[in-house]
Amino acid sequence: MSGFWSKIAEKISRFLTWAIGNHPGKLIGTSVGFFLGLLIVTLGFWRTLVLALFASLGFVLGKSEDDHQTITTWLERIINKY
Repeated sequence: MSGFWSKIAEKISRFLTWAIGNHPGKLIGTSVGFFLGLLIVTLGFWRTLVLALFASLGFVLGKSEDDHQTITTWLERIINKY
């Protein structure tokens, strides 16, 4: 039985490698959509929205840290753009 599951895992791995190489936007978009839909069904709309806002805030803070910028510099650039 373990041979069966290892073949399935290998096929899934090959498919994901192919999909990431040929259609990364579709794969990521579908995965994010599925994950958000699952969260909305299990948590509800408002809790999912709060979770998404915190995840976005975490992304912005992490990106500013990676780029060695302060949040104020990033905010000034965004505000001056508009």
